[in-house]
Amino acid sequence: ITNVTGTGKGGRVMKEGILSFIQNGFKNVSAAAATPAPTASCAAAAATHAAPSAPAAGDRVEPIRGLKRTMVKTMTAANAIPHFGYNDEYVFDNLMALRTQAKALAEAQGVKLSYMPFFIKACSLALSKYPLLNSSVNAECTEIHYKSSHNIGIAMDTPAGLLVPNIKNCERRSILEIAAELNRLQSPGAQGKLGADDLTGGTFTVSNVGAIGGTYAKPILF
Repeated sequence: ITNVTGTGKGGRVMKEGILSFIQNGFKNVSAAAATPAPTASCAAAAATHAAPSAPAAGDRVEPIRGLKRTMVKTMTAANAIPHFGYNDEYVFDNLMALRTQAKALAEAQGVKLSYMPFFIKACSLALSKYPLLNSSVNAECTEIHYKSSHNIGIAMDTPAGLLVPNIKNCERRSILEIAAELNRLQSPGAQGKLGADDLTGGTFTVSNVGAIGGTYAKPILF
């Protein structure tokens, strides 16, 4: 790897550089030589693509206000945070059997028990074992702030847009207590009437795409 010319920030060796090194017979190719000059047709196509098109009949412009404007700002700011994705699959036969047994107990307490409370509690147990995942850094990236409370957020698709209320202190709650709090949040969430206390103070977030289907998803930090 010492023979590969670093083209990344600070001279870091990038994946593309290694692949180019191999493809060129283990020889470095300068960025200028590796990148062909744009042809006239390409330049014309780029200019055409960049030019604003005339409004078509039926087009309209809608200002971004309120919660949607806040979402745009926070999700844009999240681009400054490194993201990573990890996918895996698990056999949930035992969990399905446990939920079936626990549903009667939950219903006796007036609680609807889905799979989500199990996932939330599992995340809390993992955060206890790996506290770095329940931390944040300051703006200067000179300090790590470890959070003792597991305030786990649940992404909700509401009439007002994407909201992420959180269940406070999951490390102290049982699965049924988490389920009860989740039930409480879902009703005002569906109406877009969640309070400020429910929407602030989160330390970790769980997203569930089961309602819309699919196998894997990569959420954006919010």
